Amino acid sequence: MKSESLNPKHFCRTPGRCFGFLFSGVLFLTLILAACTESPTPHAWITNQLDDTVSVINTRTQKKIATIKVGHRPAGIAVSVPYIFVTNAESLDVSFIDQKTLKVVGTVPVGKGPVGIAANQSGTKIYVADWYEHRVSVIDTATQKIIKQIKVGESPAGLLINEKKNHLYVANRDSDSVSIIDTESYEVLTELPTGDAPFGLAVNAENQDLYAVNVRSNNVTVIDTNELKVKQTLSVGDWPYCAITSLDGKKLFVTNQDDDSVTVMNTKTEEIISVIDTGSTPEGIDITPDGKSVYVANWGDNTVSVIDVATLKVTQTIDTGEGSRAFGLFIQ
Repeated sequence: MKSESLNPKHFCRTPGRCFGFLFSGVLFLTLILAACTESPTPHAWITNQLDDTVSVINTRTQKKIATIKVGHRPAGIAVSVPYIFVTNAESLDVSFIDQKTLKVVGTVPVGKGPVGIAANQSGTKIYVADWYEHRVSVIDTATQKIIKQIKVGESPAGLLINEKKNHLYVANRDSDSVSIIDTESYEVLTELPTGDAPFGLAVNAENQDLYAVNVRSNNVTVIDTNELKVKQTLSVGDWPYCAITSLDGKKLFVTNQDDDSVTVMNTKTEEIISVIDTGSTPEGIDITPDGKSVYVANWGDNTVSVIDVATLKVTQTIDTGEGSRAFGLFIQ
């Protein structure tokens, strides 16, 4: 015997009821589609160099949700899919963390002093700066093998990939320079002078300017990546370390280790618009995908400061692990 409830004729006996059913169906479908298309929650992955861990922070709730044990003295961090990559400066390797399981699923030995690290958008390659061997190792993430080594300046630190230009930028701390490498040919295109001891790097997505943060000269070198030449030098705070720009490219945020602060500059006028107090010895810095919050890892007090990009105020302080460094792009 057929059930009447399966007969389309019996779904709606009056226009009002039919409209109500149709509306409910549309609403239900809309909610399902919204749930399916909602972007995954971004997380901040913070290397804690003094306790050999990575703290995982949910950037929507601004809560630490996990602590992952990695190699010895983790420093650099790079995010991709499906892995997070961590350089371990004293166990001389790179840890592969699975984003879903939050477990280390691979370890690749690399060089004598891995520090800076960067991953391409597809997650197929990572680049690791070797502080003591003065080169960059290229690792195939599928095979977890080194496929290329590129000679650069002395004591390479920060690395940054510009996918639009197929460039890899390398801050050579003890050469006071930045190397620019073609990521397709692995050729060093040029080496440009900077201030004293460049460490962190940032690129402006709007005009493609590169910012090299010079630790010892307390300034930032601005490089035109179209012309491959130095444009300007910007004074910031004491012992600056890393930088990030706002998504619209209008603001530059620079961590100042010895000032316990972040300098915020207008990238067009090149004027300081704010100096924001953070935790002790701020180092790594990154911005959330929605562009609303900047996260700062504070080495000295084992925390992360969250800065509201609109108000330029610290809105939250999150406990992490010992010696929080987060050197690299760490939010995804």
